[in-house]
Amino acid sequence: MLLLTTWFGSFLLDEGKVVERRLFPKEAGALAERLALAEDWKVLPEERELMSLADDVFVVEPRLERAGGNLTRERAPFLDPEAFGYGRDLLHDAMVQLAKGRLRKAIGPEDHLRQAVGALDEIQEQENAMVERLREWYGLHFPELAPMVDAGTYVDLIALHGRRERMPIAPKQSVGAELEDRDEEELKAFAGLAKHVAGQRKSVEAYVERSIRELAPNVAELTSPIIAARLVTLAGSVEDLARAPAGTVQLLGAERALFRHLRTGSRPPKHGVLFQHPLVHRAPTWQRGAIARALAGRIAMAARADAYTKRRIAPDLLRSLESAVSEIRRRKSKRPARPTGYPPRNKRRSRRGRRQ
Repeated sequence: MLLLTTWFGSFLLDEGKVVERRLFPKEAGALAERLALAEDWKVLPEERELMSLADDVFVVEPRLERAGGNLTRERAPFLDPEAFGYGRDLLHDAMVQLAKGRLRKAIGPEDHLRQAVGALDEIQEQENAMVERLREWYGLHFPELAPMVDAGTYVDLIALHGRRERMPIAPKQSVGAELEDRDEEELKAFAGLAKHVAGQRKSVEAYVERSIRELAPNVAELTSPIIAARLVTLAGSVEDLARAPAGTVQLLGAERALFRHLRTGSRPPKHGVLFQHPLVHRAPTWQRGAIARALAGRIAMAARADAYTKRRIAPDLLRSLESAVSEIRRRKSKRPARPTGYPPRNKRRSRRGRRQ
């Protein structure tokens, strides 16, 4: 006998005729659940029940081989759903329900992390713009304050005290103009808004750090939570980062420079997001490429542990990285000599220019 499953039921056929049948409920949600199980290569209860009724059952889907069916290349006959009381509107509703369920399952923690990283960048940009505007505006009244304190303290002092006469660190003389009451109120309100934005940025940053420590603890410990979050976001997911080779990890975030190199023949990039790591951006320029390669190789191993084994290997990778960086600094302690006749970087022509 042949076991055939359609969107509206499962059937046992003998020479093209229906011997036994198990129809699905005439409800869109129940049909969507069965279609989802079939897409996930799972055997439906109706199929198991029909297979138990016959000693030898042939199937046309490889999915049903795991339940004991014999795969055949026989062409299955067409069964008209309307003959069993099922209309096309019900199929449409079931497919809509199935698509909605798939979309809900497709959204995971990494999607929230990606949005949080984007929000963090935008909030940081807005915060910098607001602090810069506040410096220019309040500088009309008290320009001497900006060099004395950092940006966070600067905003707090203006939001709390306002006029320079009320400042706890006011100088003896100031070249700034006097401040009207209404101007002071607006300045204090604007400083309060900048302070609120800074607080929101810290909150989002803390959320990003908590999220990435749960998703990729080894990568977060090896690099830093923010760098790890950016790497996972650029790669797409922790598994995508784990599948990426070390060379791809090294250049995440430098895609524009890489394509410019491929298009014009300019110098290839040595690092992307990894430039934010202290070991890379504090190193001399001639050491950064080698250090970024060493770091990227260990990030790839950390990501594979986070995605598959869930073992904590970050301490071992950190010790290995320190040893590798020390060796790089020893081997490349001096700036390499530039070859004779080698043109300066800003005067090199691209391949296209040389061909012309």
